[in-house]
Amino acid sequence: MWQQICERDDILTPYLALDHQRLTSNLERMAEHVRRLGGRLWPHLKTHKSLEIARLQAQLGAGGVTVATLDEARFAIDCGLTDLLIAYPPVPAAKVRALTELTERARVAVTCSEAGHIRFLRAAASDIGVYWEVEVGTGRLGTPPGEPTAALVAGLSDAPNASYRGLLGFAGHAYKATTEPELRAVQAQQEEALLATAAALARLGIVGVLSVGTTPLSRVESGVADEYRFGNYVFYDATQVALGSADLDQCALAVIATVIGTPSPCRAVIDAGSKSLPAERMSALTTDLGLVYGHPDIRLAALYEEHGLLESAEPHGLRLGERVAVIPNHACTCVNLHAAYIVHGPDRGTERWLVNARHT
Repeated sequence: MWQQICERDDILTPYLALDHQRLTSNLERMAEHVRRLGGRLWPHLKTHKSLEIARLQAQLGAGGVTVATLDEARFAIDCGLTDLLIAYPPVPAAKVRALTELTERARVAVTCSEAGHIRFLRAAASDIGVYWEVEVGTGRLGTPPGEPTAALVAGLSDAPNASYRGLLGFAGHAYKATTEPELRAVQAQQEEALLATAAALARLGIVGVLSVGTTPLSRVESGVADEYRFGNYVFYDATQVALGSADLDQCALAVIATVIGTPSPCRAVIDAGSKSLPAERMSALTTDLGLVYGHPDIRLAALYEEHGLLESAEPHGLRLGERVAVIPNHACTCVNLHAAYIVHGPDRGTERWLVNARHT
């Protein structure tokens, strides 16, 4: 499909292209995978921020949805999704007031990971659910597994309108894994931390769900969790390909760019720079800034604001005016650089879907 899309010249580049057929396959595959695990999918909308995609996920049985910001939460509710987790602490106080307003339209939960978060929740005027984040090895937010977390969760009783829902783990350090055994070790570390904490809470008579969600771990999850907050799987990207989480032909998102310069046989310049593609390397396995589809010997070596620099060891053979599809390293941040998707499908022609909850 990417080759066919690149052969078109009726849409100005650079633009964000979405392969509808691959998108649908990814959504269906993950929905079935989570059902086989015996859990419920709570997809993270921060990846796509799209009304159309959110509705497709709901149609495929999503138990609820995960978001990162208040704007994404409002967008989800406007989509008709009324059971949501805002995977972010309830700070500052103005956020708690905004969360209270959202509870008039939906069932809302947030994440907490320290006693100070409970103090902020005391100001909540209506019921807000709480997922307590456990440190599972990432080194971001979260409290130590076991008894230390259990003691803090017990303190939720100090916030009368905060109701405990369960434990949350974010194994973002999965992106540092470079081998399958390392990836499985990250999954085991997260599982052990959550189960030890759940056992400590059970001794206090406190029971809740277990929530996990890191796309690289999706294929090695054991089925211990109740909820899975996978997000990137809707598109996949160059990082997921490098980690072995997806094949290149599963990548549903690309930036279509035009070759605007061929200064040497081994160097070319495209019209997609850092305003169109994220300048991120999320894994040691991704040494370039994206994958040039169909051209494995060509590297996306550098990004300027409006220019992308392609390099190759041998003559690249690209021509002025030729179009290429670049699979970004990080689909989530790539989407946020664009106002809309141009959706391509064999039976759909071309459609324009807005990035509704774009953070600007």
